[in-house]
Amino acid sequence: MHKDCQHHRADKGFTLIELMVAIAVFSVMAVMAYGGLSQIIENNRHSRIELERLQVVQRAMLTINRDINQIIARNIRDEYGNPQPYINAGNNLDYLIEFTRSGRRNPAELKRSNLLRVAYQLKDNKLIRLFWPQLDRAPTMQAYENELIDRVKSIDFRYLDDKKEWHTDLPPLADSGKSQLKAIELTLELEDWGTIKRLYQVRG
Repeated sequence: MHKDCQHHRADKGFTLIELMVAIAVFSVMAVMAYGGLSQIIENNRHSRIELERLQVVQRAMLTINRDINQIIARNIRDEYGNPQPYINAGNNLDYLIEFTRSGRRNPAELKRSNLLRVAYQLKDNKLIRLFWPQLDRAPTMQAYENELIDRVKSIDFRYLDDKKEWHTDLPPLADSGKSQLKAIELTLELEDWGTIKRLYQVRG
């Protein structure tokens, strides 16, 4: 009789308490696993966003570097037929800086100059690059615009002349065009990346 009772209890399986404990343990482990998985997914998403932002910043700086490093002393005429210096900046213009650069790509080998007129503009916290298809502009000629980077807090240019004096406008208003440009300093402040500063030597 005693052996039959033991065998009868063994056939019952888990008790209700044991099942509740097992379910509770499983629930806790599931919550922990889900929390860990969610954190991994969120970290991966954040890393992807940061990587994309890094690529945008790098492309923007690469474009700026290429433009400024290829500045060339070639004056132009604007859409009104007025002569403009090869570089113009800070004189209450619509643009932060406007200049002529060399090295314009021509993969199709078209009959055109390898020079390009470029300008930069800050609009709605976005840094915009503009360029014109021809140096000497016709009255109806429009610039092409390309957004380089957003979340820009500020951008400033300074200009070093051959007398080792810094200017915020170019040509300097009090200089009458007698100074020679030797270097350009760029200070770009982004909302998320802080301040980026570059100094470019101007060949001429």
